[in-house]
Amino acid sequence: MEFKGKYVLKGKIKCLTGLHIGGTTEGVEIGGVDKPVIKDPLTEEPYIPGSSLKGKLRSLLEWIFGFIKPHEKHREAYLAYDCRELREEREKSDTSEWDKAYTLGGLFGPASDDSKVRKTAGPTRLTIRDSFPTQGTKEMWQQWLGDGIHTEIKAENIINRVTSEATPRSIERVPKGSEFEFTMFLDEYKDGESKELFKHLLLAMCLLENSSLGGSGSRGYGEVCFEDLKLEWRCVENYYKKGEKPKPITLPGATPREIFEKFDQIKWEQ
Repeated sequence: MEFKGKYVLKGKIKCLTGLHIGGTTEGVEIGGVDKPVIKDPLTEEPYIPGSSLKGKLRSLLEWIFGFIKPHEKHREAYLAYDCRELREEREKSDTSEWDKAYTLGGLFGPASDDSKVRKTAGPTRLTIRDSFPTQGTKEMWQQWLGDGIHTEIKAENIINRVTSEATPRSIERVPKGSEFEFTMFLDEYKDGESKELFKHLLLAMCLLENSSLGGSGSRGYGEVCFEDLKLEWRCVENYYKKGEKPKPITLPGATPREIFEKFDQIKWEQ
């Protein structure tokens, strides 16, 4: 493997409904929130952890590729990933399953904790930074919620199906309309490899827009969309040669769906 450069994808994540990505609390005070959201300890503003976004994208691709149990045959290919000792077996078996395993392992890292697999799989290609609120969102919070308030408190009830007893609870959410800026890096080690990985990353983003991010998605939480997508290429020279600038890549749209449907129209060479 030889490092060629990085594709950098930037854009915004917009909350179409309240978003709850849970934080930690030492204890619940009387009258306090049962389930707080994760916040930056310095600003007390909510953010979207890169781990939450990356984990959800991986999970959605695992489901659509069939790597979730009970598909044990598929999982064997996934866990093995690109281990040298199993490449001959890869050629004999269903290559499409191995291609899917390579895509998942390449983007997110190998599924196995086996040191031999991790050593031969190579580095994880996809890096996702934490996403923080835009300046416009901060101003919206201040205008509509007040100084120092960034979230809403949603009251709910848990109903016991046998006794009909109601147990109230309060859940903290990032309000609808909030936007977060995200950055993703896709490393290139083999010529042309990242283009196919980028296509599957777009697919995962499309799936997420029809799923949910964070907790309580089945109850209406966590509907998000990706907007204002921009892509640029940073070759090795951009990092050590003075005056070298990243190359912007013209995309046929600003959303994952628009770009995925017109993927062949991307102008990689400009």
